Amino acid sequence: MISILDVTLIVVVYAIVLLVIGISEYARKRFNLRATTTRHAIHLLAGDNMLLLPLFSALYYPLLIPFGLALLTIYSFLHRRTGIMSRTMIDDEYDRLHKYGPLYYIVAIAILVITAWNMRHLAMAAVMIMAWGDGSASVLGPHFKHRHTYPHSTKSLEGSFAMLVFSTLGAFLAMTVAVQTGIVTASLSKTIILSLAGAVVGTVVEACTVGRLKPFDNFTVPLSAALAIYLVSLALP
Repeated sequence: MISILDVTLIVVVYAIVLLVIGISEYARKRFNLRATTTRHAIHLLAGDNMLLLPLFSALYYPLLIPFGLALLTIYSFLHRRTGIMSRTMIDDEYDRLHKYGPLYYIVAIAILVITAWNMRHLAMAAVMIMAWGDGSASVLGPHFKHRHTYPHSTKSLEGSFAMLVFSTLGAFLAMTVAVQTGIVTASLSKTIILSLAGAVVGTVVEACTVGRLKPFDNFTVPLSAALAIYLVSLALP
């Protein structure tokens, strides 16, 4: 039997994502913003939908979201001149591989949802680390007055600090939602430790994802953060 609640949640998530994209496109045109700016905004806000994951009753319902968004993204990129998603998220300053970061983001979410369905708090925290952490680093990092860049990289210590702070906040919010909805049991201290562990690993991995790996931080960051949270959780009582 089809669950009305699950179908409603799917519709809500699609509505939120499309609304974020629509507002970003409006802002891009209205304020003459670059696609880089609107892409970062979508990156920050779209991942928040993972906080709804505990409300789904079966795996196949939330999987319909990344699957559908992946098809929509591919279609939009193939019709670059007319696709709203491509106009909002593709910036010509990106190289060929980096342009398709949003698609990697969607695929990474699907991987996490599938592999961590019985530990949904891992997927939630990992995606929030990517959404809030990496998104904040991309937005705030270049605007620091004094930046200390890493060797052979445009990434900076200041950007990593911003990522660490917002990654921790995002992971903590995700873990708190998971605890409050009953899909995991954890004390406040354990929640903080797990959030910080995922944030630290995600931040370090993001800083190290350079060179040919740079376009794929949407894979390396959330997957490594989820693994870190899992391994630390095994070590805690």
